[in-house]
Amino acid sequence: MKVKISPLQFFSLLVLFQFGTTLVVNMGLQAGKDSWIGLLIGMVIGTMMYSLNVYLYSMFPDHLPTVYYRILLGKYLGGLVGVSYCVFYLYTGSRDIVDGGLLVMASAALKETPLLIVNLIMVMTVAFVLHQGLEVLGRTALIFLAIVLLISVFSALVIVFSSIVEVHRLLPVLGNGIQPIIESVLKKNMNFPFGELIVATVLLPHLSQQKSGIKAGYLAILFSGMMLALTSAVTISVLGDNITERSVFPLLTMVGKANISEFIERTEILIVMVLIIGVFFKISLYYYAALISASELFNIPYQKLIYPFALIMLGNSMILARSYSEHLMKGSQHLYTVLPIFSIAVPLLLVLIGLIRRVSSEGKAKSESSSDS
Repeated sequence: MKVKISPLQFFSLLVLFQFGTTLVVNMGLQAGKDSWIGLLIGMVIGTMMYSLNVYLYSMFPDHLPTVYYRILLGKYLGGLVGVSYCVFYLYTGSRDIVDGGLLVMASAALKETPLLIVNLIMVMTVAFVLHQGLEVLGRTALIFLAIVLLISVFSALVIVFSSIVEVHRLLPVLGNGIQPIIESVLKKNMNFPFGELIVATVLLPHLSQQKSGIKAGYLAILFSGMMLALTSAVTISVLGDNITERSVFPLLTMVGKANISEFIERTEILIVMVLIIGVFFKISLYYYAALISASELFNIPYQKLIYPFALIMLGNSMILARSYSEHLMKGSQHLYTVLPIFSIAVPLLLVLIGLIRRVSSEGKAKSESSSDS
């Protein structure tokens, strides 16, 4: 792999990816006031899912996933799995384009602008950056993560000094028992956004430092999980769980309430910047995963696939749903029916096959050495 990214760039890409659409929509409100607990449990499960992919990477450190799919599953079945992942990446990236387009239209007074135009601008911006290469995307992520963190610190200070946080709204903890949290984790939190880190498998072979890069991935999951849980808890503390659940963009609603002596107000525009940055990188990684996988499978330079794939994602984003409520409903179904197949079932199967192959090869080596002696 000639293309290389540093562990810090890898960390930045994964953090911004996980922030992505997770900050845009409601985060696990099946658990009500305890949604932040669901996010923390999802984070723990997310590290386990990431460990499966790290193990596969350690077995095939110089190969993309589409290569070791064929090594472990055979040429035809492995190729079919690789194509399935390409379709999955394109479809999920298209869903994120819809989220980003609706966010921009709702928050930037572009209600009269056709969704097609907003989506087109987003897709072409991502395509332009990817045309420059993964290294450029990695360096861009490093810069934008710093911007996101600065905005987050400033927004947190404004919220605190606005005296709108009422911690009692989070009480009682586990007031409805553990069952709603378990349902939230199974249906959403472990898959969104942590299960979506299956896209990290296409980035791992590009790491300039293997061990440091793997650690950076774990740190990215832990950092993002704690930040998302904190954001969820603060949002409920300000709005209450009922308003948070009904709000289309609860984070924007929450920040819109913050002002300091009517001097510092309307800071939600900064949050819009954070959300757009996150959505941009989420689309970028899904887009790149589809590109690099298809490029390796069909032996086509990925630059030649950039704009055809852009048209596919753009067209798909326009036919996914007729309304935002339908889009959210289909998204929820996608999270607990389709995503676990790609994020848990297939990696787990590959790990088991890899372990069996390793044990059998070690057994053969021992028998050959004993026969020689």
